[in-house]
Amino acid sequence: MTLNEFRGSLNRWWQGLSVAQKKAVPTSRNKIDLRYFFIDAEIDYFKLRKHLKEEICEIEKELKELRILLNDDDEVIETLMSDFIYECKVNPDFLWDIELSNKAGNSKLVAGDFDSFFEKFGLINKAYLANKLSCKANRLDTPALLDLRKQLNQLLLENGVSLPYSQIKNSSHSVGYDLNNRRIFLKWKNSLTNAEKLALPMWGNAIDKLVFSHLIPPERMRVMLPLLNHEYQCFSREISDLKGVNYKTVKERDDMRTEKASDKEESKISVFLTLRKKPLSSIDDFSSENRFYEDVQHAFAVGSLKATSKSGISNYHIGYKHYCGFLESKGVPPDSSFKDCFEAWSLKDFKEYLGNKIGNDELSTAHANTTLSAARMTLSKLKSVRNFDFNYYLVDGFETVRESVAYKPYSPNERKQIHKMLEKEMALARKKLSPYQILDRYSANLDDPKFQARVIFEDYCNRVPTYHDSQERTEGQNKFISFISTRRLSLPELYDEWGVITRRVMARDVGVYVLKMAQVLGMNLNPILDLDMDDYQAHHPLTNKPCLTYWKERSMGEKMLHLDLFYANLQWLTMSQKNFVETIFDEVTLLTSEARKYVSIELSQRLFINFGTVPKAMNERSMSSVYSELIEEYKLKNDDGEPLVLTTTRFRPTLVSELIEAGVSLREIQYQLGHSSIYTTMNYLENLEFDRITRDKARKAIEDIYSNAAYASIQDASSHQHRRFDETQIIMKTPLGGCKNIFEPPEFIKKSSLYVKGKPCSQYNKCLSCENVMLTEKHLPELFAMQRDYLATLKSGDVVNTPYYVVVLENLSLLDDILNTETSEFEEDVLTKAKEDSLFIETTIVDSWGS
Repeated sequence: MTLNEFRGSLNRWWQGLSVAQKKAVPTSRNKIDLRYFFIDAEIDYFKLRKHLKEEICEIEKELKELRILLNDDDEVIETLMSDFIYECKVNPDFLWDIELSNKAGNSKLVAGDFDSFFEKFGLINKAYLANKLSCKANRLDTPALLDLRKQLNQLLLENGVSLPYSQIKNSSHSVGYDLNNRRIFLKWKNSLTNAEKLALPMWGNAIDKLVFSHLIPPERMRVMLPLLNHEYQCFSREISDLKGVNYKTVKERDDMRTEKASDKEESKISVFLTLRKKPLSSIDDFSSENRFYEDVQHAFAVGSLKATSKSGISNYHIGYKHYCGFLESKGVPPDSSFKDCFEAWSLKDFKEYLGNKIGNDELSTAHANTTLSAARMTLSKLKSVRNFDFNYYLVDGFETVRESVAYKPYSPNERKQIHKMLEKEMALARKKLSPYQILDRYSANLDDPKFQARVIFEDYCNRVPTYHDSQERTEGQNKFISFISTRRLSLPELYDEWGVITRRVMARDVGVYVLKMAQVLGMNLNPILDLDMDDYQAHHPLTNKPCLTYWKERSMGEKMLHLDLFYANLQWLTMSQKNFVETIFDEVTLLTSEARKYVSIELSQRLFINFGTVPKAMNERSMSSVYSELIEEYKLKNDDGEPLVLTTTRFRPTLVSELIEAGVSLREIQYQLGHSSIYTTMNYLENLEFDRITRDKARKAIEDIYSNAAYASIQDASSHQHRRFDETQIIMKTPLGGCKNIFEPPEFIKKSSLYVKGKPCSQYNKCLSCENVMLTEKHLPELFAMQRDYLATLKSGDVVNTPYYVVVLENLSLLDDILNTETSEFEEDVLTKAKEDSLFIETTIVDSWGS
């Protein structure tokens, strides 16, 4: 064929194709590939293309218009960009479709000067713009295109689609990502009619996020970045106003009450501040009007002169008010002079007054110490007042101890919601722990970039995760990172989809394990968060029982929680405590195994850590964020239909409530809570807000504890009168007291592995905690002797390395309850006499530990 015949054949072929067929023609290196068309030609293919260049250029021009080939003519690209800018000026709605990103790529224009670059050209996604203009991204860096990009950025700023980079650059770790989500949200918001806005569901005082979850996935909104969050909050307020809803959060209501109280307090403290300026050098400086304890207020005001901060001065004003209450309790009239208000014993008596308030849970120990300190400084100042011969007795502050705080257990319905939520969350967390599954390459679509990335991950990275900021990477890992970067794939999403355990462990992933431990063990939050990886022991060296070592900052420091002490089927505990704790430690260790490679030495042994942007230990703040996410996502509500207050603090009384309902003894509850005395447990129960049935059970258990210390006369006749028995009721003397029925011990003895059904009880080491025990005055000297020898063995250390150590501690706690004059139901003179008689009694306890 001649060239003209080839030319005609080519034109006829091209004109005969439909648009769809033209889009399907093969291309190579941004040119149409005609090899198959000229396959029978005797002329060299490239020579033939050169002779038919004009016709081929026309074909390729049409393919560029169809966006099959990329534009490579700068003038064409500039024209398309100018047209696009003009369209956006005419119709600004087009601007809301422009994608944003803070990635500058490898452009040499940046040269490390991010601020200057983004300020000029904005955060427009370069890949989006290249796709819009059907050209390669590097074509956008010509001088003419850069000028047009500035114009487009200016339009985005003028119409509020974007924001000046200087104002937002430090708003979060991912400004462009946040700004792009803001754009998507505002585009959706601006498209709504008033009727559609009125129909939007609300959750508390905010719009339900599910209504726009089709635009921004919920998992990416768990923690909103600031730019999106600002628009979300503004729109929520707009909808509230539109619906006429005057909703106020608990915090807002508290703030309003605080503000009102603050206004009243300001008027009162203004008088106090005025008195600070009034000198107090001699008694003549005191007021003669004698209004409401005015001399006292003047003294405290002058005592506060060394305080410079607002809070410091406030402490003295509060101290003054407490001192006024103290004077009123003593019957000192409000119009009394300073001589009647201050005396040598004032500070001692004032401390006693504050101590009573602590005991009644009206004042915290820390607050009382601050108030007592203000009073001490005030009295010291009075010593320098002329013509006032004054001195006072010093006292120490209060020992900081844990105050009894009244917590309300969750109701059965609330427990059910929380249990269901935690089971789902634990299942999601455990999904991440499944072993990595090798890709099935026979059934996979290997044309999908995600599957291609996975093949590289398996073949070149040996399935070892790497990251964008990894300092040392293998050649294969470099290839993997380069591949996913060029294809704009999300590394965290890929790892999650493939089931790879990585360093990325979010607070929520670990937080659900913290919640579960608090739920099942009844431990407070801080001791759980402070756990180390070696704090669980399957077999304690002394007791051979599983135990958990934890730190109780406001108690006795390090404590041990022995597991599986009680036997009860609880809604929240479907396995033994030992198995549960083992599972938690194993799963959290596996979940955080990759993250631990990046943590500091200080954090390496902490059990509960997370890694979002940086590795850190879980704390109260991160847990608070977890609470909020779970409440909102699972729509947890209390019995009144309000959003549930989710906190680990309430798990402790809830567990106690369940244990009482299950009939677990107070002794076992005491050990579970880590209380050193049964009376601490009894006081704790009295302060909890149980329902009526549970409270009745708790009080019955408390009454049983008190009734165990039975009284009997030392006279023989009276003793016989109280010891009537027949064959079914035998009283037997044991080393720790008298047993009224050795064949029918209580349930917690029957559940012991050492108890044999049908045989008499042999658990003499548990007699003092048994409900059958009968203590009389005759037993007291022997009990005092036993207490003395127990303490001697602890001091010498003989018993520490034996299995009896826990028994000794348990019996010492019980003996203290019985023999202490403050808690015993025996008279003080009887206890004193018994203690004297015990000096002549020798026990065999000390000699028996080794046998």
